[in-house]
Amino acid sequence: MNSVHLTLIYDGNGPLNWGRQPGTFGMQDKEGRLQLGATASDGTVIFELVLQVKAGKSGEPVLLGRFAHGSPDGRFLYLAWAEDDGRLAQRLKLPLGGIAWDDIRASAEQQKPLVGVLVDHHPRVTSTGANIGGSRPMSWVR
Repeated sequence: MNSVHLTLIYDGNGPLNWGRQPGTFGMQDKEGRLQLGATASDGTVIFELVLQVKAGKSGEPVLLGRFAHGSPDGRFLYLAWAEDDGRLAQRLKLPLGGIAWDDIRASAEQQKPLVGVLVDHHPRVTSTGANIGGSRPMSWVR
């Protein structure tokens, strides 16, 4: 089985309503644990991960691993913010569907990860004060 290395760069402020305690923001795995990222000097947070890849029913790449959520035809990553008591303050879905076989092959040949940047400087809340999560479009480049 092939694998693909991904680097996600988060350039954002996090949700409006969140305790902001250390260790409460990260990439969520299938068991609900958060993998913390590394904070760069410019304040962005960098996540490095490796996902396995197999061919789907129609030959398309299907990404697998502890951070790949969703059905085979709609895989995504979760960025999550939690409170000290473990309750989720917010989650963002980051689709992986834009990753093609050509991207995976080029990444392996160049020995460089696919890189996605999420810019999220304007978090919003509902009229009741709940954080607005949802999906955020992602482009993965070599």
